[in-house]
Amino acid sequence: MTHDPWVDNRTTTHWSFCGNELYRAYNLLSDYDRENLLWEIDDELKQHDDKWDRCTEVTNYLVRRKLVHMQTWRLFFKLVKKHLYNYANQIGDPEIRKLKVASCWAKRMKGVTQKLYDRQLYINYGNTHKHEHFDLGMIYYLKNPSRIYGTLIENDDREIIIPGDENSLLIHQSNVNHQPVNPEPMVAKDYYRCVLVVDFVAPYKLEYYRSVNNG
Repeated sequence: MTHDPWVDNRTTTHWSFCGNELYRAYNLLSDYDRENLLWEIDDELKQHDDKWDRCTEVTNYLVRRKLVHMQTWRLFFKLVKKHLYNYANQIGDPEIRKLKVASCWAKRMKGVTQKLYDRQLYINYGNTHKHEHFDLGMIYYLKNPSRIYGTLIENDDREIIIPGDENSLLIHQSNVNHQPVNPEPMVAKDYYRCVLVVDFVAPYKLEYYRSVNNG
């Protein structure tokens, strides 16, 4: 059978970087479902003030109103669970299957000025960070002008940029330094970058995390 070079048949892969296990999955949602999620995120940002870095806490606001595309959100979180379990199986750590979703938020690179980008969003700005209060992180590349706008992972004075293929996800350990590779405004104005981020914690941490975030 002849392989069609225009068809992406990738499924999953995982590898180790400086002792940290990374996992990728591809071709996850239909165009229809991705458009539903983009619409929901856009609608949410119309109702609440946007932050400087163009992100919205899905768990803080979206769940407080009636979701229009509930079936799509259910499908998305079903995929989240599936690939969390796949990650646990592939690295041989069954305890990961017990992790719970602590937060889910969207980050959209849209409408950012060149001045703001140069000051705070350019990859050389040094905005690497980690989430030590979480146990695991997942990034779903919902919309992306190019796979070159992925995620920079940094550890032990070494760094790699993991491609952000549209409609793919990345799982990484939360205590690893990372930062988004954002497109320049001249690129984003025609086709912006939007990711959904899911953070996981062990069950015994979940109640504490919710109490802290609910004030």
